[in-house]
Amino acid sequence: MSEHEPASGEHVPTTTHAAWGAGHPRLLVVRDDERQVHEITTDVTRIGSSPDAELNLPATQPMHAMVTHDPTDEYVLQMFGAGETSLHDWRTIGTGSHDVEVLRTGAHFSTGPWRLVFARDEFADHGRPYGGRQGGEGAHQRRQPPRPDYAQMLAEAVITHASMDADAENAVEFRLVDDTAAGIYLAVVGDREVAGITYNLIGDHRIVLLAVSVFPEFRGRGIAMELIRQVLDEVRAQGRTVTNYCPVVLTFLERNPSYAELIDTEHPGVVSHETKGGPTA
Repeated sequence: MSEHEPASGEHVPTTTHAAWGAGHPRLLVVRDDERQVHEITTDVTRIGSSPDAELNLPATQPMHAMVTHDPTDEYVLQMFGAGETSLHDWRTIGTGSHDVEVLRTGAHFSTGPWRLVFARDEFADHGRPYGGRQGGEGAHQRRQPPRPDYAQMLAEAVITHASMDADAENAVEFRLVDDTAAGIYLAVVGDREVAGITYNLIGDHRIVLLAVSVFPEFRGRGIAMELIRQVLDEVRAQGRTVTNYCPVVLTFLERNPSYAELIDTEHPGVVSHETKGGPTA
């Protein structure tokens, strides 16, 4: 009998690893006596007074802040307007770029008169089934499976959906819009934004690609791959090099080697799906 085939009645440990996007991520939004809960259900949540914002808040700038669900299964805050934040985890990509903060439960920030608090049910991830030490400290226990590689899972899911239907009848044509104020290339169908690639510019000659996101109802229709292709074509025409931190873009580059020449030799970013750590420029 294999050790992976438990005998009848044998205890089978579970895993404490959380699924992608688990934990009911949400924002608690407060102003004076007004209170609401905004459920975070998309990979990009724009916050501001613009009618296109996923979280529309009066008396704020049109694009005041943005929360992005990144490839490592973290929710990251980027501020565009004035406001206070609680800096639980701080990352800066390049001189003069926007600062971003990895949100943890209880992290708060303000946009105009509004105060927002991030909440996400947390899961233990210490590698011990049920979180206990049955038999006392140091007792031998079979370890649970390794933590999933969320970045690789995300990349494979997006690539699979895109490659399955690149020539399908439901493929979507879109126009590319560069929102330089927000730092995002948008795929726009009609007057609706359906996908985007967030980025930062480093000087005049280098662009840092951060993450690709596609709204759920538009996934599986070839948008992500075509968006990456068009963005890289524009970057090439501008004479810029690329630092890439997005696993979806990485997989695209692996499948389309003619774009590999765009990668900056001194600051390539993520060069394999096993590369770990936060972005640095």
